[in-house]
This record gives sequence, C-alpha cells and structure tokens, in this order.
Amino acid sequence: MITAVSHNNNFSGFLFIILVYCGVLHSGSVTAQFLQDGQVIPTAPVVDTQGYASGQLSRVGLQNKFNNAFNQAYAGQLLLGSGSGSFVSYGGFPLSLDNNPWPFCFDKDDYEMIEAFIGKDVVVEFKTPRRSSMLSCSAIAEFAAIYSVEENDSPDETVLEGNISTFEFEVSRGVEYGRITNAVRNRSISRTYYLTMQVGGSGNRFSHFIMNDRDLYEFAVKSLKAAVMVKVHYSERISGRGPRNRLYVNRIEIAGSNRED
Repeated sequence: MITAVSHNNNFSGFLFIILVYCGVLHSGSVTAQFLQDGQVIPTAPVVDTQGYASGQLSRVGLQNKFNNAFNQAYAGQLLLGSGSGSFVSYGGFPLSLDNNPWPFCFDKDDYEMIEAFIGKDVVVEFKTPRRSSMLSCSAIAEFAAIYSVEENDSPDETVLEGNISTFEFEVSRGVEYGRITNAVRNRSISRTYYLTMQVGGSGNRFSHFIMNDRDLYEFAVKSLKAAVMVKVHYSERISGRGPRNRLYVNRIEIAGSNRED
C-alpha cells in the first residue's frame, strides 16, 4: 500500500512510486519458457520473433473470440510433425509456440490460398507479436507464408557442426533422432534461437533445444522445410534460470528422407 507523502517529500515520494511501479512491471513481464521432462524452464524475454513450423494443415476458419463484427480474424492449425495428436505445451516454447495443433492467425484475403493446403504437409512462416487487427484470434503467431514441404529439397550438406556460447557447466551430452517441427529466432536478443523436434518418426514426444549459432539455425530451418529426419547432438548445461538444465545444440546431421518413419 502506497501512503500519502508531505509536500516536502514530494520528490522522494515520486521516486518511490516510480520504483514500485517499475517493480510491478518487471515482475509481470513476459518471459520465454521451455518445457523439458515436464518442468518449465524460464529463459530470456521474447518480444519479437520470426520462425517456422512444419506439419499437416488440419484446419482453417473464422475465429472471433470477442464476438466483434468489426474485429474478426482468421486462424489455421497445424498438426506438428507426422502422426502427432493434440496436446498443450505449457510454456514449452517461446510464448507457447509449440502447442499441438499449432495455431496461427491470418487475414481474410489469404483464406482461399491457405485453404488449398488443407490436409497437406506444409511449412508455415510466422512472426510475433501479431498485429492489433488480429486481436480476435487467440493464436499469438501471425502468418507470413505457406508452402508444401515437397517443394523443398534436402540441404546440400548432410551434417553441420556449430558453436555453443555459454558459461554454463556441461553435465551431460547426447543425441536425439527425429524431425524438426519448430525453429524460432528471437529478434530481440542476438544469437538466440530455439528448436523443437518430434522424437522418432511419429507420436507426441517433443524435445526442446537452444541454439546460439546462426549457421546451425539456418541448417535446422532447411531441414525443417524438407521434413527430413535428423540427429540432433546436444550438450546439457546447468541452468541458473530455472529448476532444470538446458539443452544446447552443437551438431545436426541428416539421417533420412522425409518419406521415412
């Protein structure tokens, strides 16, 4: 509770109010989070992102959560990866960008073009935050482009190693096999990238990783666009920002075509 201050203490009282106000804003700020083995890991704030999601386009339609005739939006959904089912990832990816089905917002003018991809395996390019004209859409990602994965060839390289830039102590390392479904670049913080992979050829097990190597991120995006199977090599590091450790990617290698399960 903030009490009244005397005339002589107006300036100090003003500073006190500002500090309290800033503290409230700081404590309520939005942060990116990861979900690893069922536990939430907070990371750096995510305000401005650009990324990719890959899966089967399962739904498009009008969404008007405010029942407002003047602020209507359209939404689509992807079933991530191959043969996956519905689930909610509580803070698993920056701003929960890996829920399944994965939702996105788009303009009415794009409806027919996007609808033509229903039932197909596609890549959706997106950005956050969405425009204010799309507030009636519950998704946070705004559509930028869509295309079929069959239109993209596998990367020319079959393997790429990258660097890890962190002072966090390594506690283990390993490799996971699967299909990259989400790749996101945090444009608010340089060299901060996020990756989600569907473990195995199908199913609802997804792993979340961090990257801070641009070349490795671009290779991951190429692999996502082609829907190829990959091996992701990671280093598990002690996290000072949450109860669980974080997985940093240091190598990605192509392990099979997009037709393999």
